Amino acid sequence: MKARLLFLLLFVWVCPWVVAQQGGAAFQGLRFYEQLALRDADYEASLHVLTDHDAQDYWVDQRNYERKLGKANFSAYLVYMRQKKSAYYQHLQNCNAYCGHGPEYYARAQDYLSSSDFGDVLEESKNRVSQNLLARRKQ
Repeated sequence: MKARLLFLLLFVWVCPWVVAQQGGAAFQGLRFYEQLALRDADYEASLHVLTDHDAQDYWVDQRNYERKLGKANFSAYLVYMRQKKSAYYQHLQNCNAYCGHGPEYYARAQDYLSSSDFGDVLEESKNRVSQNLLARRKQ
């Protein structure tokens, strides 16, 4: 009887601790995807230094990664995409002709920022870049 009571008390005491540890691990896992999204967005903003072939390879691989992440771990996918959307939004607010993004970057930005909240930012950024390029060509 005492052994059962002791086991029950031990179980009641340890069980919440184990559950809390698992929740912390899940949070750390999601934090990883936030950081990965920021890193990927920074890299994508600098893709203009790659050859066209390398950039195309990257975009294909990136689409495949996002698709597989969505199938394997949907909550991580949502965290990743939310952070990537935020990073693209911040970058495009300060983007100019010196960024040198290709058409694929703007197509991906349109995918990430497709909601009506961000559509204006994308158009403004494209217009600023176009105007700056025209001004540089005239000089």
